[in-house]
Amino acid sequence: MRVDKPVRLRDFVKAEECFFSVVGYRNEKRIKSFLRYVPDSNGDRELNGRRYRKLSHDEAVNSPLAEKYLDSGVFRLPYGVVESIYKPEERLGFAMRSAEVRKIVEFFSEIPKEKMGVTGSRLIGLEGGDSDVDFIVYGRWWFEARERLKGGIERKELSEPDDATWDFIYRKRKIALPYDVFVTHERRKYHRAFLGSTYFDLLYVRDYDELSRNVPEDMGVKKGKVEISAVVKDDSLVFDYPGYYPIEHPEIEAVLSFTHTFVGQAFRGERILARGDLEEIDGKFYLVVGTKRETQDEYIVSLDLIEKSGLKADFERWYQGLEALPLSPQRNRP
Repeated sequence: MRVDKPVRLRDFVKAEECFFSVVGYRNEKRIKSFLRYVPDSNGDRELNGRRYRKLSHDEAVNSPLAEKYLDSGVFRLPYGVVESIYKPEERLGFAMRSAEVRKIVEFFSEIPKEKMGVTGSRLIGLEGGDSDVDFIVYGRWWFEARERLKGGIERKELSEPDDATWDFIYRKRKIALPYDVFVTHERRKYHRAFLGSTYFDLLYVRDYDELSRNVPEDMGVKKGKVEISAVVKDDSLVFDYPGYYPIEHPEIEAVLSFTHTFVGQAFRGERILARGDLEEIDGKFYLVVGTKRETQDEYIVSLDLIEKSGLKADFERWYQGLEALPLSPQRNRP
């Protein structure tokens, strides 16, 4: 099909009567995506008289379409099978048929509307009654929006997620970390909030003139599960996809987070502890975290934040229980 603009992260595409979310920026030959919604007569979502069901990660990778398109952990769709492309910035008006979305757009009124969008089920019209708002701001404007969100919480125009919401996110993501450590990292990110009773995520996506950034996003050669401790050298791309943490380390170039759970975990000058897959990509070594949406045995934490927050003793007690997890090569300790 004809494409007027590059397909980018958090766009959706329809192919084979199913909906896929785009999971990368480099889509020149095929669209890197992941299967999200499939037709199902018993599904709980409906669009144009047809019912759909949302898939888990494991359901997607074991689906019939995985046999055709799954390659190195993602679905790579040829443009010839794509029926429709859904771009959040182009369908903001469609999403704004919802009063909840309109209020969020109004809150961020200082951001140009063409730099906003809504992704997920609301982008394609498959939202349910309890669907959250996955709100995108593009490029440098995201950092302006993050400051606006932070100020809104301080002025009580917005509210932080409550305990029930944090608990829901923690359980849904199957996070390996202790609950208090998870919440402490999340609270300083300022990318989740409530506007009234409406919960929303503030998601970063590169602007079109930023798509060629030299950040790896394809799977490399796996060298084993490792854990390292290192200092973050730069934090300008820690909210990107993947979250990019260049580190001071003799062998490893950077830590990459392919899950939203671990973007923005640490900032420049902080020492991190990270566990994931060591991969060789284009002759360089990276520690890759979040190859699955659920991250039961992977993590990135700021050791400085843990100590500053008075959680060091609790974290170390939890950490001692990880001795049974297999690692190669020798793990570094915090």
